[in-house]
Order: sequence, then structure tokens, then C-alpha cells
Amino acid sequence: MKLIHYEDLWEKAEQFHKENSSLNETIDDIIYELTLKIGLYKAIIQKSEISEEDKKEAKSRLFGEILLTTTKLSLKENINVYEVLQNILMENLNSS
Repeated sequence: MKLIHYEDLWEKAEQFHKENSSLNETIDDIIYELTLKIGLYKAIIQKSEISEEDKKEAKSRLFGEILLTTTKLSLKENINVYEVLQNILMENLNSS
């Protein structure tokens, strides 16, 4: 698999949503989807009957799903995630 720079990957994911997501999908719909996926992530962590290897695989997959859904939100809200992440990181580094 060819490695893609993170910013390019994010933009590619947003383009995927432009081409494949419903135009009627609301911000509330996307937030609900994120909430469900985060709840599932939490449930995986709490499962004691799942092996650690299976948990790690499930969490990695779900983390990717959460990020993909987040790209849908950033597209819908027209948020420059690179800029806002850089800004908030700098703020946090300067306050440490």
C-alpha cells in the first residue's frame, strides 16, 4: 500500500464523502454516527472476554472509522483540520 501524506489522505477522505455521502445528511446525523462509534470503542475496551490481540485489531479498525466519519464532519463544516490541529497543539505546548 502506497503511503500518502496525512493532509492529502484527509482531503482524499473528504473527496470520498463528496462523491458518496447523502446531501441530506445533517451535522446532527454525523455527530450521532461519531457518538455511536465512540461508544462502541468504549465497549470494546471494557470487554474482558476478547483477547488483547483481537481488541487491538478491533480498536484500530474502529479508530479508522471514527477518523473517516470526522472527515465527513470537517467537510460539512468546512474546517481546515490541519490549521486547527496545529493551532490547538501550539496552544497546548505553550501552556505546558
